[in-house]
Amino acid sequence: MLENITKEKQIEIAVRLFDNSSYGTTYGKGLFRSAVFNGTIEAKSPAAKYLVDLYSFDDWCNRARTDEQMMILKDIEHATDKLYSWIQHWDSAAKTKRLVGGYMSLDIDSLGMEILICDEQTDFAGAWKIAAKPCKAAKINSSSPQILGTNANLDSW
Repeated sequence: MLENITKEKQIEIAVRLFDNSSYGTTYGKGLFRSAVFNGTIEAKSPAAKYLVDLYSFDDWCNRARTDEQMMILKDIEHATDKLYSWIQHWDSAAKTKRLVGGYMSLDIDSLGMEILICDEQTDFAGAWKIAAKPCKAAKINSSSPQILGTNANLDSW
């Protein structure tokens, strides 16, 4: 699905993934939180922020709600060593989330990320293949990511 990605004119993004501290806990009778990682995808220019929750393939498939998501599922091959997420746009002013077209996958072994975003409301679209790296262990009670992937220089971010 993301075979023809070119690096020309690609929007610079940073992907930060955090361990889901509530993984495995319940939020109702027989309902368990199953996202392994929570995270953000941020673009610098144009400025945009998206939220992701990475699930196993089966849990991710069960969260598909739209016809577009069903079409994406037909094109994705089941891989046990990958985690997947639908993507939500985060509006920080209104503090609201909105589902957008696309998905994200993370290869657990190589930490390779595939991202496809088609946000028609903000006219933001792109496809990326990014190699991520694990982050150093952070101080206790600090919010630092466990995995970081980017196609940009974060010094000027």
